[in-house]
Amino acid sequence: MNGTYALLLWGILYAAPMLPAGTTAEVLKEVDRLVDQKKYLSAFELLNRQKDGDSNPEIALKKGELALKYFVNSINHRIFSFRDLSETEDILKVRGAVGSSTTQTFDFQQVFAALIKNHPEDGRLPLALADYYLDVYEKYRGHWEKSDKDILESARSHYDRAIALGSADSAVYFRSGKAALYRNDLAGAAQLLEMSVQKSPGYAPARYNLAFAYLFLNRPADAAPQARAAYDIYEEKPLKADAAMLAGQTYLESGNTEEALNCFLLCDRIDSRKYENMRRLTALYARQGRKAEAKAVGDRIFDLDPVNPTGSQAFLAAYMGSPLQAELPGIFRQLATRHAGNAEAAGNALYHLSVYYLQTGENALALKTVDQAEKSFRAVLKEDHAVFKAIGQIRQKASQSPSPKE
Repeated sequence: MNGTYALLLWGILYAAPMLPAGTTAEVLKEVDRLVDQKKYLSAFELLNRQKDGDSNPEIALKKGELALKYFVNSINHRIFSFRDLSETEDILKVRGAVGSSTTQTFDFQQVFAALIKNHPEDGRLPLALADYYLDVYEKYRGHWEKSDKDILESARSHYDRAIALGSADSAVYFRSGKAALYRNDLAGAAQLLEMSVQKSPGYAPARYNLAFAYLFLNRPADAAPQARAAYDIYEEKPLKADAAMLAGQTYLESGNTEEALNCFLLCDRIDSRKYENMRRLTALYARQGRKAEAKAVGDRIFDLDPVNPTGSQAFLAAYMGSPLQAELPGIFRQLATRHAGNAEAAGNALYHLSVYYLQTGENALALKTVDQAEKSFRAVLKEDHAVFKAIGQIRQKASQSPSPKE
């Protein structure tokens, strides 16, 4: 046993000098071949064996690319683990899953800070560091060694440097624009995303995020065509649905309710269970006084999760102040009756009916209805449930002044 172990150890040590060597170009070509075969650990180990690799921009850049794209697990984005996959395995499905992988240390900040100092005109180096900071923010938000603010400032400053050095295509402007959006720099994000769209008009994420920036800059008329273009370009259903909903919101805020409705309906056809879109659709129907349509969509929201208060809240938000406001008591009563076999769902509807009465100044009815809601809730919920505190608040408010209709 000991002799076998010694032989294996000797073989490993002896084999090390025989590992592939050659020019940087040859090494990178071999790395690309290994990556094509999903041999990510072998590829990173080959780069690690290159003499002075981290001081060679080409080798360091390739290591950085592998670290961000093909890691299995990451510890604080300083230590990355890799493994060679089979042809049928997918890195995104393997990532974070239980299984063996080999750790490798690669300190982006240290490596690229030195490289930038030694190669100040190479725009790829600050770009790699900017991409690293953006990835750190998206994966470790609020849980890294630097604050989110500092991470995003570092990302943005390195993107700016890369762009100034001419290392910017549409994707770079897009990522820089995303970093600006994360920092809530809407004007800066819009400028960067405009450049991304200009360089690559068919890139849907840039169109979508530009629409988002315009919308929050109070430029809905500029946002609408960008969101609609994103909808037309996207092929994946969830992304297409999101773009349709965003387009609907931009048209709504532009005052074009007809196009807004068309877009919300497009989204609804793609994803009929998308709460945020149904909420908007219900509100628009209510604003237009379209009783049957508003109630049908509102019922669908409630039925998504009858015990969740968001369904009832959607009815309240959509109907209050609309031509259909007076329909709410009947709607909540119908919901309570329809879900009579589910005490928590019935209590949910009755509780929000009491909220409606409180908001309309019908305090006696608010008190009567909240009693009914409490009775339903008491049948299924524990004494310390938050809803009972809310019920107490309704009673307090409703008892403070007499109802105008008493």
